[in-house]
Parts: sequence; structure tokens; C-alpha cells
Amino acid sequence: MASALFDVVILWSPTESDTEYSELQNLFKTEFPTQFRLHLFTKTRDAVKHTESKTPLPAIVITKLGMTEESSGQPLIEAIRRQDKSTFIILHSHKVCADPNLRWYFAELGVNMITEFTMQVQHVLTQLLPLAQPSPKPSYSCPFCKWSSLSFSQLYTHVPLYHTNETELSVKCDICQRATRSYAVHLHEEHNDETERMPSAMPLYAFALVVCQRKSDNRFLVVQESGSMGFWLPGGRVEVGEQLDKAAERETLEEAGVRIKITGVLKIEFSPRANINRLRVIFFAEPADEQNCDPKTIPDYESYGAMWLTYEQTVQCSTQNQLRGSEPLKWFKYITDNGTVHSLSILAKSEL
Repeated sequence: MASALFDVVILWSPTESDTEYSELQNLFKTEFPTQFRLHLFTKTRDAVKHTESKTPLPAIVITKLGMTEESSGQPLIEAIRRQDKSTFIILHSHKVCADPNLRWYFAELGVNMITEFTMQVQHVLTQLLPLAQPSPKPSYSCPFCKWSSLSFSQLYTHVPLYHTNETELSVKCDICQRATRSYAVHLHEEHNDETERMPSAMPLYAFALVVCQRKSDNRFLVVQESGSMGFWLPGGRVEVGEQLDKAAERETLEEAGVRIKITGVLKIEFSPRANINRLRVIFFAEPADEQNCDPKTIPDYESYGAMWLTYEQTVQCSTQNQLRGSEPLKWFKYITDNGTVHSLSILAKSEL
């Protein structure tokens, strides 16, 4: 029988989501029968005691929020983060996924992934498994948690999964010895052989942002930015040779995990500056499929995750300084007040 690669602690009270608990146990039994060494707990103190014991295997913790004090996941999370940053913590909670304040709080507490979807737990476990395999030389170390003997492929996977929400993203690259603004993005853009190298940036920078509203409940899509920067609109830089609307669709899928249908334009901005000119288009959109628009919960170099917010929740986030800037609140109010959405025809396309 193959040896286990990870030590997995699951804290889950029997009174909480019994069906989901069975699904999770079945996931390990059917999809990962030997790769993970499972330890099941119903009491916080027992789970904490186990995590404080020495184990030769890297650790993963999956916990619920907890219905009572003796089964609460928060003390377990706090106990782990007092020791190290190398344990991957998954908080499985419908309540936290729906509440931006709770999501913000637990992200700040050091939770690596907040989700309510068993399928996304399966996806991230598949990504984590290669990290525990012996790596060929040369090997690197993570500057955040000091996980050592990583191949480049392992380092490339590890950094955004474990450290997307680090407040100190600027570190020295172990590969090229250069200072970085965001280590995960630096690895992706400068050292990943699969990343298509684009020509140097032109004097005109073009960006596409998206205000996406789900018609069924009037919630708006927001991205939780890396490094505790706050909730923000999905979007980003338009790549060379890319249409503005296609950039908006791509960036929303990458940052928020949702496929969208763009239905209009809210604003076109042109900002001349001393050394560059900036063009920014703000699109209005809806999910391409409202029955299949679950937001991303697995962190990567693009973002910590995403969620659907009501306008009222956005106001609350603004008062608690949880927005990266004022634009989500501005545009969500504009749409809520039935502001004008311009036709896509105002953006004429030309094929070169």
C-alpha cells in the first residue's frame, strides 16, 4: 500500500451538515484512498492537541465554523497559525461564504481557502498532492513559510495556494534574486515557461473592469484581492491583440471563476499621464448561466477568491474599510438606482 503524503485533520460536529460530512468522507474514500492520513474530530480541544503533536507529514485542516464552543473551528485555526504558516486550512461554511465580514475576518486569521463546495475541496486536494512528492534538483524554499526542497513546479503551485493573502507580498525571488511586488505574480510572469511572453507595454495601457449582477437575487460579483487589499471589481489589463470585451470575460473568469455575458458599457475613461496614457472601460454583465455561477474559492496568483454581495453588504464593507476603493459601491448603487447602461455598439471593433 502506498504511503500517505499528507496528514488531514477534519473538525466537524455531527450536528452540522451530516450529508456534507458524508460527502467529504466519501470523497477521501473513493478519490484519495491512500494519499491522505485522516484524523476525524468532533471536539476542538482534541483537534488542537493533535495539530500540536509532531508529525513528519505536511498537514491539511478542514473545519466547519462550529455550532457550539466545544466544536468551534476558530480556536483550531488560531492555534495552528500561532505555530506555522505551512498548514493548509480549509474553512467549509455556507455562512462565511455568504457574509463578506466573516469571509474577511477568517481570511485575515490565516485561512487559506473558504468554500462551501465539496467539488472545489476535491480540486484543491488534487493540486496539493504533488507538493509532498520528492522534488528533483534544483530546489527552492518558500520565503513565507520556509517550506524547503521544492522544485520550481512545486514552488509555483505552493505560493499562491498558501500565501495569496499574505500582507507582505514583496519578497526577494529565490530564483533570480530580484525584489518582487507580488511573488506569485512574479513567478507566473517571469519564470513560468508556459506563460506567453508579451511585447513590452505600449505607451497606452488598456484595462477592462466588470460590474456583474446576478438577476435572480440582484447580487453583485466581487473579487477578494490578494494581500488583504480588499474586495474589488473583476477585471485587469487588456493583453496585446485582445478585444476589450474579451479581456473583461477572461479576467472575470480568472479572478472570480465565473463565465459572464457582457450586456453593456457603463463608462469609458481616458487618462493622460506623464509617462503613459491609460484607457479604462467599465462593462456591465450578467452570469452566462445563473444556474452555474459559483464563485472561485481556490486561491491562486490572480486572487484569494470571489463572492456575490448585495448592495447593502457592500455599504457595510465600505464602512469597515474592506473595499480596495470606492468604485464597487459607486457602481452597485448606480445599477441599483437604474442608471443608464450604454449599448455595446459604442465600442466599434476593428480586426487587423
